[in-house]
Amino acid sequence: MGRETLEPHELVEVEDFERTRRRALSTRVAVTAALLAVLASISALEAEHAAAEAILAKNDAVLWQSRASDEWAYRQAKSIKLHLQELTPGSAADPEGQRTEIAASEGRARTAEQERDKANHEAADHFARHHRFAVATSLLQIAIVLETVAAVLDRMIMWYAGLAVGVVGVVALANGFLGYL
Repeated sequence: MGRETLEPHELVEVEDFERTRRRALSTRVAVTAALLAVLASISALEAEHAAAEAILAKNDAVLWQSRASDEWAYRQAKSIKLHLQELTPGSAADPEGQRTEIAASEGRARTAEQERDKANHEAADHFARHHRFAVATSLLQIAIVLETVAAVLDRMIMWYAGLAVGVVGVVALANGFLGYL
């Protein structure tokens, strides 16, 4: 039974029903897309923050590596100087004081290396967190696109597809905060 066989009052009822259905879909799409956009914004902000923290931690690691290298170079120079003084007959150098200074320099170098490793680990954690939020942002943006397509094509199935991808994006966003995956 097509539209051409409907009575005029039935045709009006069908058109009213279609208009109501489209309005309901438009409202659903608008609300869903707005929520997804807010969540995508939060996710993007967190991704950017995590990336900035990762860069700062990596910068700290480079500084600690520089300090460790300086200490190892200082230790090496002192060690060579001590060996030359020991080989020189009649040297008035205090070898025990120099050995103590060499050992202290080696300790500072090892401490700097430990701090470097700690900063590198912290940077890796921040980069992983950034990646989790970036995935969530991408999924939420894809969901928004699907919601837009649903509105343009007036297709409920596209709204459901956008909703499904959005739910996965929300799970990814939660994972960004909790860090399980």
